[in-house]
Amino acid sequence: MLDGIVNRHRDRILACEFGESYIDRQKYNLYMTHDAQNITRSALGRVESMLLAKAALQPTFSIQEAKAFLGPNRARHARQILARLRKKGWIERIQRGRFAVIPLSSGDVRTPQIHEFLIAMELVRPAAIAYFSAMNYHGMTEQIPRTVFVATNHKVRRPIRESLGNSFKIISLRAPRFFGVQKAWINESPFMITDREKTIIDGLDQPKNAGGIGIVAAALADSWKDLDEVRLREYAGKIGNTAVAKRLGFLMEALALGDPDRLRASMIFGKGFSRLDPTLPAQGKYNRRWGILVNAKVNA
Repeated sequence: MLDGIVNRHRDRILACEFGESYIDRQKYNLYMTHDAQNITRSALGRVESMLLAKAALQPTFSIQEAKAFLGPNRARHARQILARLRKKGWIERIQRGRFAVIPLSSGDVRTPQIHEFLIAMELVRPAAIAYFSAMNYHGMTEQIPRTVFVATNHKVRRPIRESLGNSFKIISLRAPRFFGVQKAWINESPFMITDREKTIIDGLDQPKNAGGIGIVAAALADSWKDLDEVRLREYAGKIGNTAVAKRLGFLMEALALGDPDRLRASMIFGKGFSRLDPTLPAQGKYNRRWGILVNAKVNA
């Protein structure tokens, strides 16, 4: 009975979801006609077809999951079967031990059709879409970053990654700074992302990862009506960087947003002046009220 269900799933996934196609059940050959172009892939064996059908029901899968798909009698052959499927062009490796099915709809590109946020969740754990990428997702900026910014709570060896044609930058935060994360969905697949308030606070903490202080200031102004001011104050204190509260207070006052005096009353500011944009030289006017060296222009 299970084999019958798997066969139906395989046929529905491979014959319907991937486009106009037909499956020769006897030889497990799969063809797809796309206008005048014919795309043919290497034949699938019965076990390969069964594994592919099960794996295609989720965005990505691991070697351990592949073993579970194969069952106890075939699990020991999982690596060899996966290697054959990669060679035949049916799956691709996202990173070590993680794979994704390549649908026929990918055409000549031959790459899994997976959203970059879902790929990011596989590169490091825990992970949250953050900074510039989170700003774009939340509609705080119309600019589309070329790199996907990902936050985690521990150090990583390779912060810059490439996977399936996408570029990723992993920002390592100390564990106490990894907060303000919520679950979101792409179709039926979940991913984690910083909430609106934490996205702003992260941008004020590290403007270089959010497009610069000008982008952060515009995002703060444009999305103010959707932000929780109480949560912003809470996060500004929790982030552990007094420069963040200084920048937030200065921008709130400069942009006529909310109640900057209440923010000021709730914070203990460090001595000295913090640059409004830490990526720019220490040149400009000093704002003593907020302890800010205004080294960048902010459009009110």
